Amino acid sequence: MISKSELEKSIKEIYKLFLERNIGQAFTLESINTIFEIGNEVFMRNNAEEIEKLYNRPKTDAPDLLDDEPFSFERNIKIFEKLEGHYSEVSPELIQRIFELNSQLAWKEYKKKYNDYLLEIYQNHPDDEYINYLAAVVLYEKKRYSDALKCINLASSENFSSASYTYIKGLCMKQLGELDIARTYFYQALFLIELMQDTPPRRKKNSKIYPNFPVEIHATVEGIRAELKQLDKTENIYQYELLPLLK
Repeated sequence: MISKSELEKSIKEIYKLFLERNIGQAFTLESINTIFEIGNEVFMRNNAEEIEKLYNRPKTDAPDLLDDEPFSFERNIKIFEKLEGHYSEVSPELIQRIFELNSQLAWKEYKKKYNDYLLEIYQNHPDDEYINYLAAVVLYEKKRYSDALKCINLASSENFSSASYTYIKGLCMKQLGELDIARTYFYQALFLIELMQDTPPRRKKNSKIYPNFPVEIHATVEGIRAELKQLDKTENIYQYELLPLLK
């Protein structure tokens, strides 16, 4: 993970090299491609150890975020259209915005492939705790709460002491309107964490179906307490505001 100070240093270096290698400083479509080329060179040089770790990541059948291609004409067009009304010249601030937008677009494209992949394979792996957990997260985000609950129940049957699984059950029940059951699950997840009995989601060894960049939901004390507080608020609104109107 690149620190903020290292990123700022790299941005300044990219800007310096851009000025050295270009006659003008105007922000054009072509300048975006030049910034990406210089940026790739600078990041590779300044973060060799991190880059090596990324290249040595496990081989997988799943989509990989690092397969993204930032040098495509379509990507450059999207970035240029978003920024052309705000910048006329290349600057360190513009360079940072270009890389931020590129990361956002790369993640958006990866997330679609990732979701499609998990929704395609999860039913073929009913006994795989980790795949069912990841599928539950995808289904929850897609508001398919009943399907998400089925997946997280399969994952939980392999690992009864995962606070994250219990927390996701609570989230699904809350969305399905089962507030009392949701509250019970939230308290169970909280107890697992506070009593230090939480077992994180478990992967099978050497499985090529697992993504290198998973999208997970992790139970935290702060997150669980926030959900419980929201349940209290919802129940108070019903009891003291809606119920009197119904009577």
